[in-house]
Amino acid sequence: MTGFILVVLLLLFVLLLGLPVAFSLGVTSLALILNYGLPLKLLGNTIFTSTDSFVIIAVPLFILMSQVLLDGHIGDDLFGVMNAWVCHLPGGLAIATLLSCAFFAAITGSGAATSATIGMVAYPAMTGRGYDKKFTLGLLAAGGTLGILIPPSIPMILYASITEDSVGKLFSAGIIPGLVLTGLLIAYAVFRCAHGCFTPMPRKSWRERFDITRRNILGIALPFIIVGGIYSGVFTPTEAAAVGLFYSLILTLFVYRTIKLRELPDICLKSVCTSCMIAMVVAGAVLFGRVMTMLEIPQMLTEFVIAKNLSPLLFIVAMNILMLVLGCILETVSIVLLTMPLVAPLLGALGIDSIWYAVIVTVNMEMALITPPVGMNLYVIKGMRDDIRMGEVIRGATPFVALVLLFLIIIISFPGLSTWLPSMMK
Repeated sequence: MTGFILVVLLLLFVLLLGLPVAFSLGVTSLALILNYGLPLKLLGNTIFTSTDSFVIIAVPLFILMSQVLLDGHIGDDLFGVMNAWVCHLPGGLAIATLLSCAFFAAITGSGAATSATIGMVAYPAMTGRGYDKKFTLGLLAAGGTLGILIPPSIPMILYASITEDSVGKLFSAGIIPGLVLTGLLIAYAVFRCAHGCFTPMPRKSWRERFDITRRNILGIALPFIIVGGIYSGVFTPTEAAAVGLFYSLILTLFVYRTIKLRELPDICLKSVCTSCMIAMVVAGAVLFGRVMTMLEIPQMLTEFVIAKNLSPLLFIVAMNILMLVLGCILETVSIVLLTMPLVAPLLGALGIDSIWYAVIVTVNMEMALITPPVGMNLYVIKGMRDDIRMGEVIRGATPFVALVLLFLIIIISFPGLSTWLPSMMK
């Protein structure tokens, strides 16, 4: 156990020096390799093989697809469709925003992309109708978190790369919780808007609803192609990402013509920056996990937990507290890849379902997206317009952090919400 404490202290020291997470993991691993006389070839071999994975290929493909859809303004059309169906309800624009976020989440797998895409069209629409500014900002930040829970989910792909769980089962585990959280957010939005000072919108006729839906049916079909293709067995999650990217390019370049060919290099460059950052963190995390395994630290940690007779529930509560703290200072990809190499061996020893725990981790990451000072969605929403202040975004998001925390308690209390659907898969 002493070795584990020393490793954690070393990693924390390097992180506090201000090094990025990928380099912190790499430097810590290198120090341990040199100190314990492990073969140096472990460094090169592990870094190379960490990203040489069919599963990991899905990550840059989904990132590029979300960038194409973002620059192609597909979110505008999606919001228009949702708004046509629910605009007349109390808080209709808020409901349309959350439904659009849930729908876009089923395409991209990215929380930041969801917030940015839907926020650009929903924010002026809501504030223009008199919705409270802070509530609108918080709603957009929280709605974006659905992007990492509703499949496809980039954090779940990374989780699977470490635990070797089925990506398809992990995706299916997020469907029911994603729908429940969407319903919870909508219920809160309706409650807040029941007596709000906003200008209601007139009910759209059935003809208007069907016309706008028909015009945008090709964009609406994308999540059904991706998710339906995975669960029907037509293609793997990685193949689904490739199909989705190809479909998105056809849609934005030749059907809607919202992107020009000369813009593609810039879109690819923006996607490469994000993909490389994730690849570096993956490489650092896999190297760190490999060194830990060779030093038998996970085995020692498992023996310690068993000797202390720690219950699964107490372990999950402790890990949730740790992830809540980490969520305030690190971004989601880093948290998943930082904790899972050490936690994964403990799940089997404690009899904790790895699929269920993946959903628990993902919900924690949702909170991380909207908790200061490093909440990614907060910065995305802040960056939409010059007149938005970070303090307004944080105050608006605070009630939604409490809602997600309540949802986390529900997920822990009712594991079947996460495990029932995966259990139906062969």
